Amino acid sequence: MVASNGSHRGFLATARNALRSATRFISGGSGYDAVKEKNKRQAPTGLLRSEDAELLPNDRRKLLSGSRDLHRNFSLAAWMIRRHLDYVSSFSFQCRSGNPALDGQVERLMRWFSQPSNCDVTGRFSLAKIVRMAEMRRIVDGDVFLLKLDSGRLQAVEGDRVRTPGTGMPEGFSAADFMHGVKTDDAGKPLAYCVCKRGRVSDASGGTPTFLFERLVDAANMYHFGYFDRFDQVRGVSPMAACLNTLRDTYEGFDYALAKMKVSQLFGLAFYREKSDPVGQVSTSDEDGSGYEVDFGRGPVLLDLDPGDRAEFLESKSPATEFQQFSQTMVSVALKALDIPYSFYAENFTNYSGARQALLQYELSAKIKRADVQALLDHLTAWRIGLWIQDGVLDADVRDIRWNWIPNGIGWIDPLKEIDANIAAIGAGLDTRTRILREQGIDFFELADELEAETLYLVGKNLPPMREANRPQVVELTNAA
Repeated sequence: MVASNGSHRGFLATARNALRSATRFISGGSGYDAVKEKNKRQAPTGLLRSEDAELLPNDRRKLLSGSRDLHRNFSLAAWMIRRHLDYVSSFSFQCRSGNPALDGQVERLMRWFSQPSNCDVTGRFSLAKIVRMAEMRRIVDGDVFLLKLDSGRLQAVEGDRVRTPGTGMPEGFSAADFMHGVKTDDAGKPLAYCVCKRGRVSDASGGTPTFLFERLVDAANMYHFGYFDRFDQVRGVSPMAACLNTLRDTYEGFDYALAKMKVSQLFGLAFYREKSDPVGQVSTSDEDGSGYEVDFGRGPVLLDLDPGDRAEFLESKSPATEFQQFSQTMVSVALKALDIPYSFYAENFTNYSGARQALLQYELSAKIKRADVQALLDHLTAWRIGLWIQDGVLDADVRDIRWNWIPNGIGWIDPLKEIDANIAAIGAGLDTRTRILREQGIDFFELADELEAETLYLVGKNLPPMREANRPQVVELTNAA
């Protein structure tokens, strides 16, 4: 039996595919295009290292220097960080143990501790300011360390001061015992931190300060606050590392565009003449030889041109529309490093629905970052309450004390619509007053106490305790048919 031409071609194609698959299997080739080398893109290095090995001490120094420089000089980078801090680092303390007397005492002690002279070893920063600055430092530097002192105060140690010194190691230790200034056990748990102090900047060091060993701090006395993306990561890495080049390019692009704009504002006047001197003749006239002389510094000028001559200003459209659009894209990409929507940067970029959707998405990422700050505050609160119990200031068991650090909320975008929606959700049993008010940074129980006090005061003044608010009528206008 003889196969037809079509059947023969199909058989050959099937055989070639089978041979190709077998060859790939035998040679160990991968079916993932992402690992295949192409001339059009950079090939994967194939190196699998820890994050601390990816960012060696010299590279870490450059990364910190670059992020600090942008934070110091570029308003966009500074604004990104401040906007992040506004959403992530502001909290209020509420003690809710069920014992009003105990709760009131703990809250008074925490207000006392939050004062700069009682919280900060330098006496300059309140607890709220320390938390905000700690979050700022871990955003810019990658991590920061808070040293808990025997006096009950805190001492902040910036990330570049925890390092493995080149000389002057503590006795009994070598540089091999530390990873970026951190000594860990075999499981990766921190045991001690090597804290150095900045030496004087000398000309021989090229402006780079030297670091001298200061002390070795037990990990139990230090809180390491940083950004971590991997389980075996010892030191934190700033999330802004992914956008530093974009921010730096945008910063330089703005400078170049500004320089071009300044040059374009200088008056440039071009004269056009339809006829020229005959060939072989040389003009001796001052007008013909040197052109028109115009001085705009003396005020309005009337140009008296010869017939056929015309004058035009030289104009450069700067910045160009394409540059503005590309700059918008660059700014938007840079903001994504901190999950900030572009509508936060340009308030008129979208409408109400778009702004609310962007806010809801940002809130999801902010909750995760707030959890880290809440963990820091809970740790410091438990530490400080333990000291008060140890000193006899507080007669209680720390295990019996319950507290919350409530994040400061944000106002409603459209209060009338959102309040109506919240009332409907509460009425339908889909939400609670406590949860809704917590999103606004308000404690429901504190609000209830204030309402009770107001009601009693108004009754004592023979005033009605409650007054129905006059709600505005929303009228929707439609075009008549």
